Amino acid sequence: MRRLLILAGGAGLALLMLCGLAGVMMFWLGREEQPAYVWKVVSRAAVFLPDGRLAVADDNQTVIVRFPEYQTIRELPAGGYLAASPDGSLLAIGIRGKVKLFDPDRGDMVGLLDCWPPGENIYPMHLSFSPDGRILAVAEAHHLRGPEVQLWDVVGQWQIGTIRIDEPEAKTVSALAFAPDGQLVVATYSEGVWLVDVEQRSVLRKLQSWPSQHIAFSPDGSRLSLSEIALVRTFDTRAWQVVHEQSFDQERPSADTMIRRLFSMPVAISPDGRWLATPNRMPPNDTFSLFESGPPRQTIALRRLADGGRVRVLSGAPIGLNQLLFSPDGAWLINVGLSEIRAWRVGG
Repeated sequence: MRRLLILAGGAGLALLMLCGLAGVMMFWLGREEQPAYVWKVVSRAAVFLPDGRLAVADDNQTVIVRFPEYQTIRELPAGGYLAASPDGSLLAIGIRGKVKLFDPDRGDMVGLLDCWPPGENIYPMHLSFSPDGRILAVAEAHHLRGPEVQLWDVVGQWQIGTIRIDEPEAKTVSALAFAPDGQLVVATYSEGVWLVDVEQRSVLRKLQSWPSQHIAFSPDGSRLSLSEIALVRTFDTRAWQVVHEQSFDQERPSADTMIRRLFSMPVAISPDGRWLATPNRMPPNDTFSLFESGPPRQTIALRRLADGGRVRVLSGAPIGLNQLLFSPDGAWLINVGLSEIRAWRVGG
């Protein structure tokens, strides 16, 4: 009997040690890396300029800061949603149906694109410059605008065309992006994602039958990553086949559910095309990290773009992520949350 008790005790101790070892391994494999910098900023959008400066906008103004010191260089008297031209000569700021064009070096407003009649409420605006910087694609997620993407010549400041998807399920635009070759626009609507030929203004194909909240192209255009509330898919653009995907094991909500409007699932691809940044999990509702005090955070995964393999986990912002952005030199990844911006060194 004594021998049985000794054996049982030894087995229990061994099991306890194995559990402890497993816990340590899970901690180290999935530990959340803390950011190098945290700035308490209430912002609607942010964008890097090609020289590494960071523009951060709220509803009323845009601040251009030196990064990563976060020292204010210039304040612009307009706020909203942002896009920077590839050469850094223009900063587009869109809100309530209009886009103001600024010279970020001098701080002067150099143009105004009057896209739609202004509304009383602020709806998300989506802005994307063509690779040569001559065309700006503009959309507003407003039911009165419908599935319309306007194309503007930013030099002459006139509208050169309109893209509309002639399908009943395409009601509002939720994201858009120029492909790196400038020949295609990827536009995601309330119930699908389409490839559009820019010159012909014609639809080439429908990529999927559900929307994407965010779009990211690799610099060489060979990969396209799309995200939604519970899934990130990466395509090989030569054959438009999915090469890998990350599922968050959640039931896909309809376009009108509150969870889609509350929780953004951004993606970003590094300038050298090596890394894919995605959410690591859905935003936690009522659980807290065992290794971090404060409110629950939607953590970030740094993955290999080639196969989607996760290599690092970063501690994200409270409640949810609005944007993920790599710095132009690829040395930094930032996430723009509802009330703060966090930065990690990821390269260089």
